[in-house]
Amino acid sequence: MSSFFSFSLRPTRIRKLLATALATAGCMATMAAHAQDVPATPSLFGEKTEVIVGLGAGVMPRYLGAKDTKVLPVPTVAVYRGIFFADSVRGLGAEYMTESGFYVSSALSYDFGRTEKDSDRRPGSKTLAGMGEIKSSAVINVLAAQQLTSWLAVNAEAEFRVAGQDKRGNRYRLGLESTVFDGAQDTVTVGMNVHAADRDYNQTYFGVSQAQSQRSRFAEFTPKSGIYAYSLTADWTHDFNKHWSLFAAVNVMQFSDRAKDSPLVEEKTGVTGTVMLNYSF
Repeated sequence: MSSFFSFSLRPTRIRKLLATALATAGCMATMAAHAQDVPATPSLFGEKTEVIVGLGAGVMPRYLGAKDTKVLPVPTVAVYRGIFFADSVRGLGAEYMTESGFYVSSALSYDFGRTEKDSDRRPGSKTLAGMGEIKSSAVINVLAAQQLTSWLAVNAEAEFRVAGQDKRGNRYRLGLESTVFDGAQDTVTVGMNVHAADRDYNQTYFGVSQAQSQRSRFAEFTPKSGIYAYSLTADWTHDFNKHWSLFAAVNVMQFSDRAKDSPLVEEKTGVTGTVMLNYSF
């Protein structure tokens, strides 16, 4: 999914998977209680189906670098069976973990692109008039994570275009996540990330071609490949019982040289937040 539609159940799910793996190896006994329903070495199709539904709200910039924000309802549905999952945010894919705390997943997902109008469904703003539409794209998302200690994990993500917007490009992320509190009902984590992309992606989302410059109010801008942003994240999960949980998260993104000098970037720092109530069965 586009980074604006990242209000996924994934963070809690991955932590449960990794916690179970390390608890099986005897490294994380204190976290095992949060993952009793997740098998450490699942069979291909598993023995039961897990369903998680969520409803919440998110606040985010109208597009990457926008000054104006919007508030959206965020409904999600995720179904897990063995190594396979279908998630309204993550897409269709498979995930696997090892007893050493290594996690990997791959999913066919969707990037909503960007419009040149105010939209409650897609990133975009009327301030981008003349820039044209960035078409929606089908993408392959690959995520890998390794638990280093009971409180620290490293993760890497890559998103590759497979169809849709021509020359949309690919993006990448490298991050660290730390569990700063893990109690009987509450878990708090913080993270830091580096976001990078190839030349096509940076041009698509931050660049202004000569033709676009002539049609719009923006000066021509041609970014190179490389790091376009850094971000800090924090999230809190509260388990009311084995079925109900509350999830809240905030993401602060600081654009770097590849993006902050773009005439499209009105705010050098963007903040995204979400609160969700989830039910699993």
